[in-house]
Amino acid sequence: MAVERLGRHQVPGLARIEPYGDTTLRGEAVDQMVPELEALDLAPLGIGEHEVVTTLLAWGQRCRTDRELRIAFSGD
Repeated sequence: MAVERLGRHQVPGLARIEPYGDTTLRGEAVDQMVPELEALDLAPLGIGEHEVVTTLLAWGQRCRTDRELRIAFSGD
């Protein structure tokens, strides 16, 4: 929902994630995602969405520091 509220064009890296499939982000995907998230205006988001995006940004920053880490999404 946060991707739609922010606009898919603002977060193309996240917009490509299939919500019903499993996805793992690492390397270049994380390198793309972090600046996208850092540039966002989170004001349109609700509290829960804001927390999710902020947490995802923190995880991405950790993954950029430790290249062994990955962010995994499990779909429905």
